[in-house]
Amino acid sequence: MPVTKSSDSQFIITDDPFFEGKVADYSKKIKAKVLTLSELDQIETDSHGRIAKVLFYISRYELENKHQEIHQFLKNHPTIMSNFIVRAPIDYTGYIALSIEEDLFFTNVPDDAPLVFLVKALANAFTSLQMVVDKFELQKRINVSTNEISKLTRIGISLANEKDFTKLLRDILNSAREISNSDSGSLYLVEKDERGNPRNLRFKISALDLNSDEFILPINKKSIAGYVAFTGKQLNIPNVYELSGKEEYKFNSDFDKMSNYYSKSMLVVPMKDHHDEVVGVIQLINRKKNFQIKLTLEEMKTNSILEYDKYSEELVMAVAGQAAVAIQNNNLVHDIETLFEGFVTASVSAIESRDPTTSGHSFRVAQYTVGLAESVNGIQAGRFKDVHFNESQVKEIRYASLLHDFGKVGVREKVLVKAKKLEDYELDLIRWRFQFILKDVEANLSQKKIEYLKKHGNNGYLEFEKSIQLEYSLEKEKLEEMVRVISESNEPSILEEGNSHFLEEISKMSYHTTDGNHLNLLMPREFNFLSIRRGSLDFDERREIESHVEHTFQFLSKIPWTRELKMVPAIAHGHHEKLNGSGYPRGLSAVEIPVQAKMMAIADIFDALTDQDRPYKKAVPLERAFDILKMEVRDQHIDGDLLDIFIGSKAYEKILHKR
Repeated sequence: MPVTKSSDSQFIITDDPFFEGKVADYSKKIKAKVLTLSELDQIETDSHGRIAKVLFYISRYELENKHQEIHQFLKNHPTIMSNFIVRAPIDYTGYIALSIEEDLFFTNVPDDAPLVFLVKALANAFTSLQMVVDKFELQKRINVSTNEISKLTRIGISLANEKDFTKLLRDILNSAREISNSDSGSLYLVEKDERGNPRNLRFKISALDLNSDEFILPINKKSIAGYVAFTGKQLNIPNVYELSGKEEYKFNSDFDKMSNYYSKSMLVVPMKDHHDEVVGVIQLINRKKNFQIKLTLEEMKTNSILEYDKYSEELVMAVAGQAAVAIQNNNLVHDIETLFEGFVTASVSAIESRDPTTSGHSFRVAQYTVGLAESVNGIQAGRFKDVHFNESQVKEIRYASLLHDFGKVGVREKVLVKAKKLEDYELDLIRWRFQFILKDVEANLSQKKIEYLKKHGNNGYLEFEKSIQLEYSLEKEKLEEMVRVISESNEPSILEEGNSHFLEEISKMSYHTTDGNHLNLLMPREFNFLSIRRGSLDFDERREIESHVEHTFQFLSKIPWTRELKMVPAIAHGHHEKLNGSGYPRGLSAVEIPVQAKMMAIADIFDALTDQDRPYKKAVPLERAFDILKMEVRDQHIDGDLLDIFIGSKAYEKILHKR
């Protein structure tokens, strides 16, 4: 029988049959339940999971006979804090040889000691036990707090480093659930209108079904999540099925019915940014004793589900604060990336607008190069089997490819868009020169006719006129042939050997007009351009075009690239280098050229060969393009293994199909 009902889990174990009668007048001071040694097992039941303070008041004979049994009991019940008061003379030391730890013995009290001495000993022993319990609880709280702080730190680091937005949201929800021992939960994000005002609340993720469809909730006080988003205040609901009905919000049980679940306790907290604006809502459901425990539907309806205490609320609010910062940072990074993507696209479009004939070239080269990089990632053998480009490096390759020709902004437009060796007005000037010569020849022959008529009259004039007409026809044919060769030589294709010699002859010819002037058929500058063996640019113009690579590098080097994109300038700088060192602008050898630049070189040449939009040359068939690229390999200009991967993987097919 208890001395008094104890709410503090205090017990006295005794073998004194008269004990309760002795201390009956002191029950308020002692406040403990009295049990015999045979009733030890009741302690675990009666303490309701709390730490039990147990005081053994037993004779030395009972102690010496039962010490091993008592020792085993205490060993099996680490949540029991105990002390021993031995019914023995003050000088009794026999307990030292027993199996029970010596520091558990509080004092000896002889049977004939005054009652007040016994009561004080009991009270002091319980006070001592309480100090031990307080110390234990304090250490437990310190350990828990340390563990929670460690968890919060890890969560903060994890959320700060996560770039995948979907995974970030999942990590936020799982972190909030783990730190609060929640069985389930959901996460919502606030969506804003064009003016930046909150528009609605979008469900993003659930702990029970990570693939569930998104839906929206209005931001108002009618739903629980909407209430929290609207007011910016957290809600801690012990049992959502026991709401009074006076609340402004209502619990929607449809989810429980559809998913065979039972929501009971609920903690819903807002995620606020540094402006104290709500960016989202974390909704946690059913706090458990242990996060790892899996509860059945029936267990969710019992005391296995706990209310969210103040400490859990504070922890979740700390996670929500970190989550809001992480979401805002992620959104900011996304906005910056979108802004930069727009800048790059606008820059490339501006460059290509200067030369409409190459429109789309930079975008296609980027697609070809990225496709080749992804193909390299997939190979299992060969030189590049150990080369792997991560997501950031693929992005780096894409930006370098998009901007590889940006330096053309520093090239004069007349050189940049020069389709033929001579500009149209220069070729027209040559044609007009030959037309003038033909007219002068015609005038000269007409003068001969007049002089013949003055000197000989009509006698033999018809025959003379025929000879003059033949002479005119021969001169005209000769001049027209010269113009034809000049026109053909003006094309950027490879200059034929015969035309080259003929051009040289024309450049040495001159014509004396009827008025005594001396006229060269081709000016030295015209001859120099028409004599270009291949393409449309002379040495100085080609150097100016080639300078675009250096301009590109200088421009890109001025951009403060992030660590993940720091190679962009170097990759773009090397796309015209050749393996044998004959490339430009630096004449790098094979080992000095970044592999990304080697891939871009293949893509750049391939697009130039297959591009159908350039008026000064026709697109070559696919197989012919591959043959030309293989010749570039034989000449040690591009990497043969990379070309094999490009051809074998058909990394070009999607782009060609779109075109």
